[in-house]
Amino acid sequence: MSVNAFTEEYEYIELFGKPGLFTNARIDRDTVPEGWYAHDLRGSDYDPGEPVTVEPSVVVNHAGTILTHEPISFPKEGFKRLNGRLDFADAYHLSLREFCNERGLNYPEDNRKFTLRPASPDEAGLFYSQEEQDAELATVGHMRFDHGSGGKEFWTTWWEHNGNTLNTPEFKAEFQQLVDELRCNPLKDRVAMSSYCNSHAGELDAGAGGRHGYVAETENYRYCLRCSPQKGDYFYIYVYDKRQQELNMAQEPPVIGKVSFASGETLAYTDPAIFLQVIRDELPYKPTSGFQYQVLTDDPAVRKGADDILYDLFGEKNPRALEDYGLTEQGREALKNAENPNLPHSYRWFVVENFNCDGEVRYDTDSLIQRNGQIGGHKA
Repeated sequence: MSVNAFTEEYEYIELFGKPGLFTNARIDRDTVPEGWYAHDLRGSDYDPGEPVTVEPSVVVNHAGTILTHEPISFPKEGFKRLNGRLDFADAYHLSLREFCNERGLNYPEDNRKFTLRPASPDEAGLFYSQEEQDAELATVGHMRFDHGSGGKEFWTTWWEHNGNTLNTPEFKAEFQQLVDELRCNPLKDRVAMSSYCNSHAGELDAGAGGRHGYVAETENYRYCLRCSPQKGDYFYIYVYDKRQQELNMAQEPPVIGKVSFASGETLAYTDPAIFLQVIRDELPYKPTSGFQYQVLTDDPAVRKGADDILYDLFGEKNPRALEDYGLTEQGREALKNAENPNLPHSYRWFVVENFNCDGEVRYDTDSLIQRNGQIGGHKA
């Protein structure tokens, strides 16, 4: 697997009397800063770990990679023998930035906007169409590519998702930048893609020539590149809108209850019917399973339902009525409507005369509408 030149931790070396940096890993050439040089070291057939030559690139007996700020000139053979001219500073490790500070060099900035990383196993599904989850994942769309029969062409086809509602001008501009950058590498041609996959891990399936997945993330989008370097295979980019994903997550139904077992397993529920059924099924086995439940909602129906099950387990009837558990959702909605001045309202209004006295008189009506010279039964 290749490493990023900017983030790798190096050993300080001197090669042919010039300072440089060494790593046992292969450096991703795409991450080498402008004005810097990466070359490979080759080990001998007798001891592959002992460098004997420095070369532009080594496949067999790779013994490390060096990064220098000064170029190395190679003879016509294409390699240069070390002959003891590679010196390591004992226990001297540093980053590229620290090396620049020590040598008085300007630290090179990584100007790439899109940085690919190998996909993790739990991301594998993001590299394929999942129409039933398009809304939840906020899938913008996916593009299919191929390099043609000669391996150097570049053909594309776009498929929209979510009714094309997320395919905004902002996205189109950024997506074009991504494709332009990837066409330099790894999508330059089929050979470049194959080389990139061989050195950057990200396997989505086993076997030689299998599919590889790489992810690039920006502030608002996640791009999932699925590579297949075999002739005749297509490769794809699936795009997801991260902002819409966050909105979708915020709109998920709240957890209304949790259950747990002695094994440590904990489950959360958003559906009241399923939650109550689990309590009904598992509560009788509490002594052996360690089953416990926690009601996390103030919905009276759910709270009473859980208590009903508990009472029933002991052959009793819950003595508390539904109204004893507080307002229902309908009740809360009625309160909100009552305070909304934009909605029509009706009233019951009454007047009491001689309250708590002999001859008490009470008049009432369903509204404040004046009728027969009286308002609410009280003379105007």
